[in-house]
Amino acid sequence: MLGRYIVDFLAPRAKLVVEVDGEVHAHRVAADVRRDRDLARMGYRVLRLPRALVQERTAEAVAQVAAALAEGG
Repeated sequence: MLGRYIVDFLAPRAKLVVEVDGEVHAHRVAADVRRDRDLARMGYRVLRLPRALVQERTAEAVAQVAAALAEGG
């Protein structure tokens, strides 16, 4: 839990939140934008990955997380 939000994955030292978005997120774009904005105000970056990417091309998803961690300083 981060503030009032439950996040999928959190790297607290890197201030990175990783969200794995399934189909439901296509219908809640505005809510996700608000959530990302609130998390950014708390100092966190949000990386959103499609569920299909995580399930079908896991190495690519891991590479994106690694890149986000590397650029986070």
